Amino acid sequence: MGAQDPIGVAALEIAPVSLRTNFAWTIAGNLVYGASQWAMLSLIAKLGNSEILGQYALAVAVASPVAMLSHLNLRAVLATDMERRHSFHDYLAVRLATAAAALIATAAIALVSGYPRPVIAAIVLMGVCLGLENVSDTYYGLMQRRERMDEIARSMIARGALSVVVPGVALWLTHNLVPAIAALALARIAVLLVYDRPRGSAGENLGCIGFRSQLAIFRTALPLGVVLMLVSLTANVPRYAIERYQGTRELGAFAAVASFLAAGAAVVGALGQSALPRLARHFSERDVKRFRELALRLIALSLALGAAGALAAALLGRWILSLAYRPEYALYHGLFVAVMGAGVLRYAAIMLGFVLTSARSFKPQMPLLAAVTATSALASWLLVPTIGLGGAAVAIALAACVQIAGAALILRRAMSRV
Repeated sequence: MGAQDPIGVAALEIAPVSLRTNFAWTIAGNLVYGASQWAMLSLIAKLGNSEILGQYALAVAVASPVAMLSHLNLRAVLATDMERRHSFHDYLAVRLATAAAALIATAAIALVSGYPRPVIAAIVLMGVCLGLENVSDTYYGLMQRRERMDEIARSMIARGALSVVVPGVALWLTHNLVPAIAALALARIAVLLVYDRPRGSAGENLGCIGFRSQLAIFRTALPLGVVLMLVSLTANVPRYAIERYQGTRELGAFAAVASFLAAGAAVVGALGQSALPRLARHFSERDVKRFRELALRLIALSLALGAAGALAAALLGRWILSLAYRPEYALYHGLFVAVMGAGVLRYAAIMLGFVLTSARSFKPQMPLLAAVTATSALASWLLVPTIGLGGAAVAIALAACVQIAGAALILRRAMSRV
């Protein structure tokens, strides 16, 4: 490469595939990975009990917001960096630094939390797992920029399978949550080193510009990190309220039911991730017509998926819960219907987030998500003590309504500038 082009374009051009193929692969990858996360909950419920399941849900709830702040959504920033303003090495340097800081912060939170030692260990190990996932996600950004979602899907399928088998064996042998999460971390290390790193960096110029470039990346991505943290807090605040007012066992039951909401969100995320580069290109080229048409189509599909989930919960909820976990979980059928009903709004809100990101409307999302988190927190802490687990479902729906309204306003302003 020339001296005036320190970053350069990939030395080896890897042809993109069609949007339909990308979506098919992304759906496959997200379905397998989402199923693996659900399978982990099912294994804990079957091999352990509601108390252990609640401890697992608590570990995820405590570690996730910190991990999401450090995540910075670098994948989206990298994938939409069509002009290659910064080298991948600089993106990776930012990722490793923030992952290390997040792990230290998670350990500090766990140590001062006052939780029992096994829960503290589970929280710290979950922080390790999420940090490793963030590193893999950075390599996914390279694959996504090349519009090769099939490569990402293969990684997710491998990571999902290992994330069930390896921790499942550890849980079966020990009936202890801590070794199971440690095994989960080992599985994620294996996929990162064997597949993500060599495949993601294939054909890329890995030169480094230096600290100024890394600082510029951090400044660009920090608003998205705050956004992701707020998104995570919005999802987890109801769980904090349940643990505080209803106890760990009820938290475990809620986590089991809400796992189906998360599975649908994974499908919506797959759709959004697949379309993100195409949306970003339409917006960058000021092709308002195509941008709007694709965005509306994506939102409509998200609403349809949510409606299908709510209908399935209403008609087959008891049978699904009994089969997935244990027969006693059928008692939470009403909660299942309420949570999946809230999912109709939640999925639309998620998709609008992808649309905003494709338009690189990063900073305006911070005050919006702060309002969404505040809505979730206020509703959770008022409703969970009074109406129980159903209050958490209402909190999810109210927070999604605020997010949809705010995102529509931000998008309208962004479109007016095109």
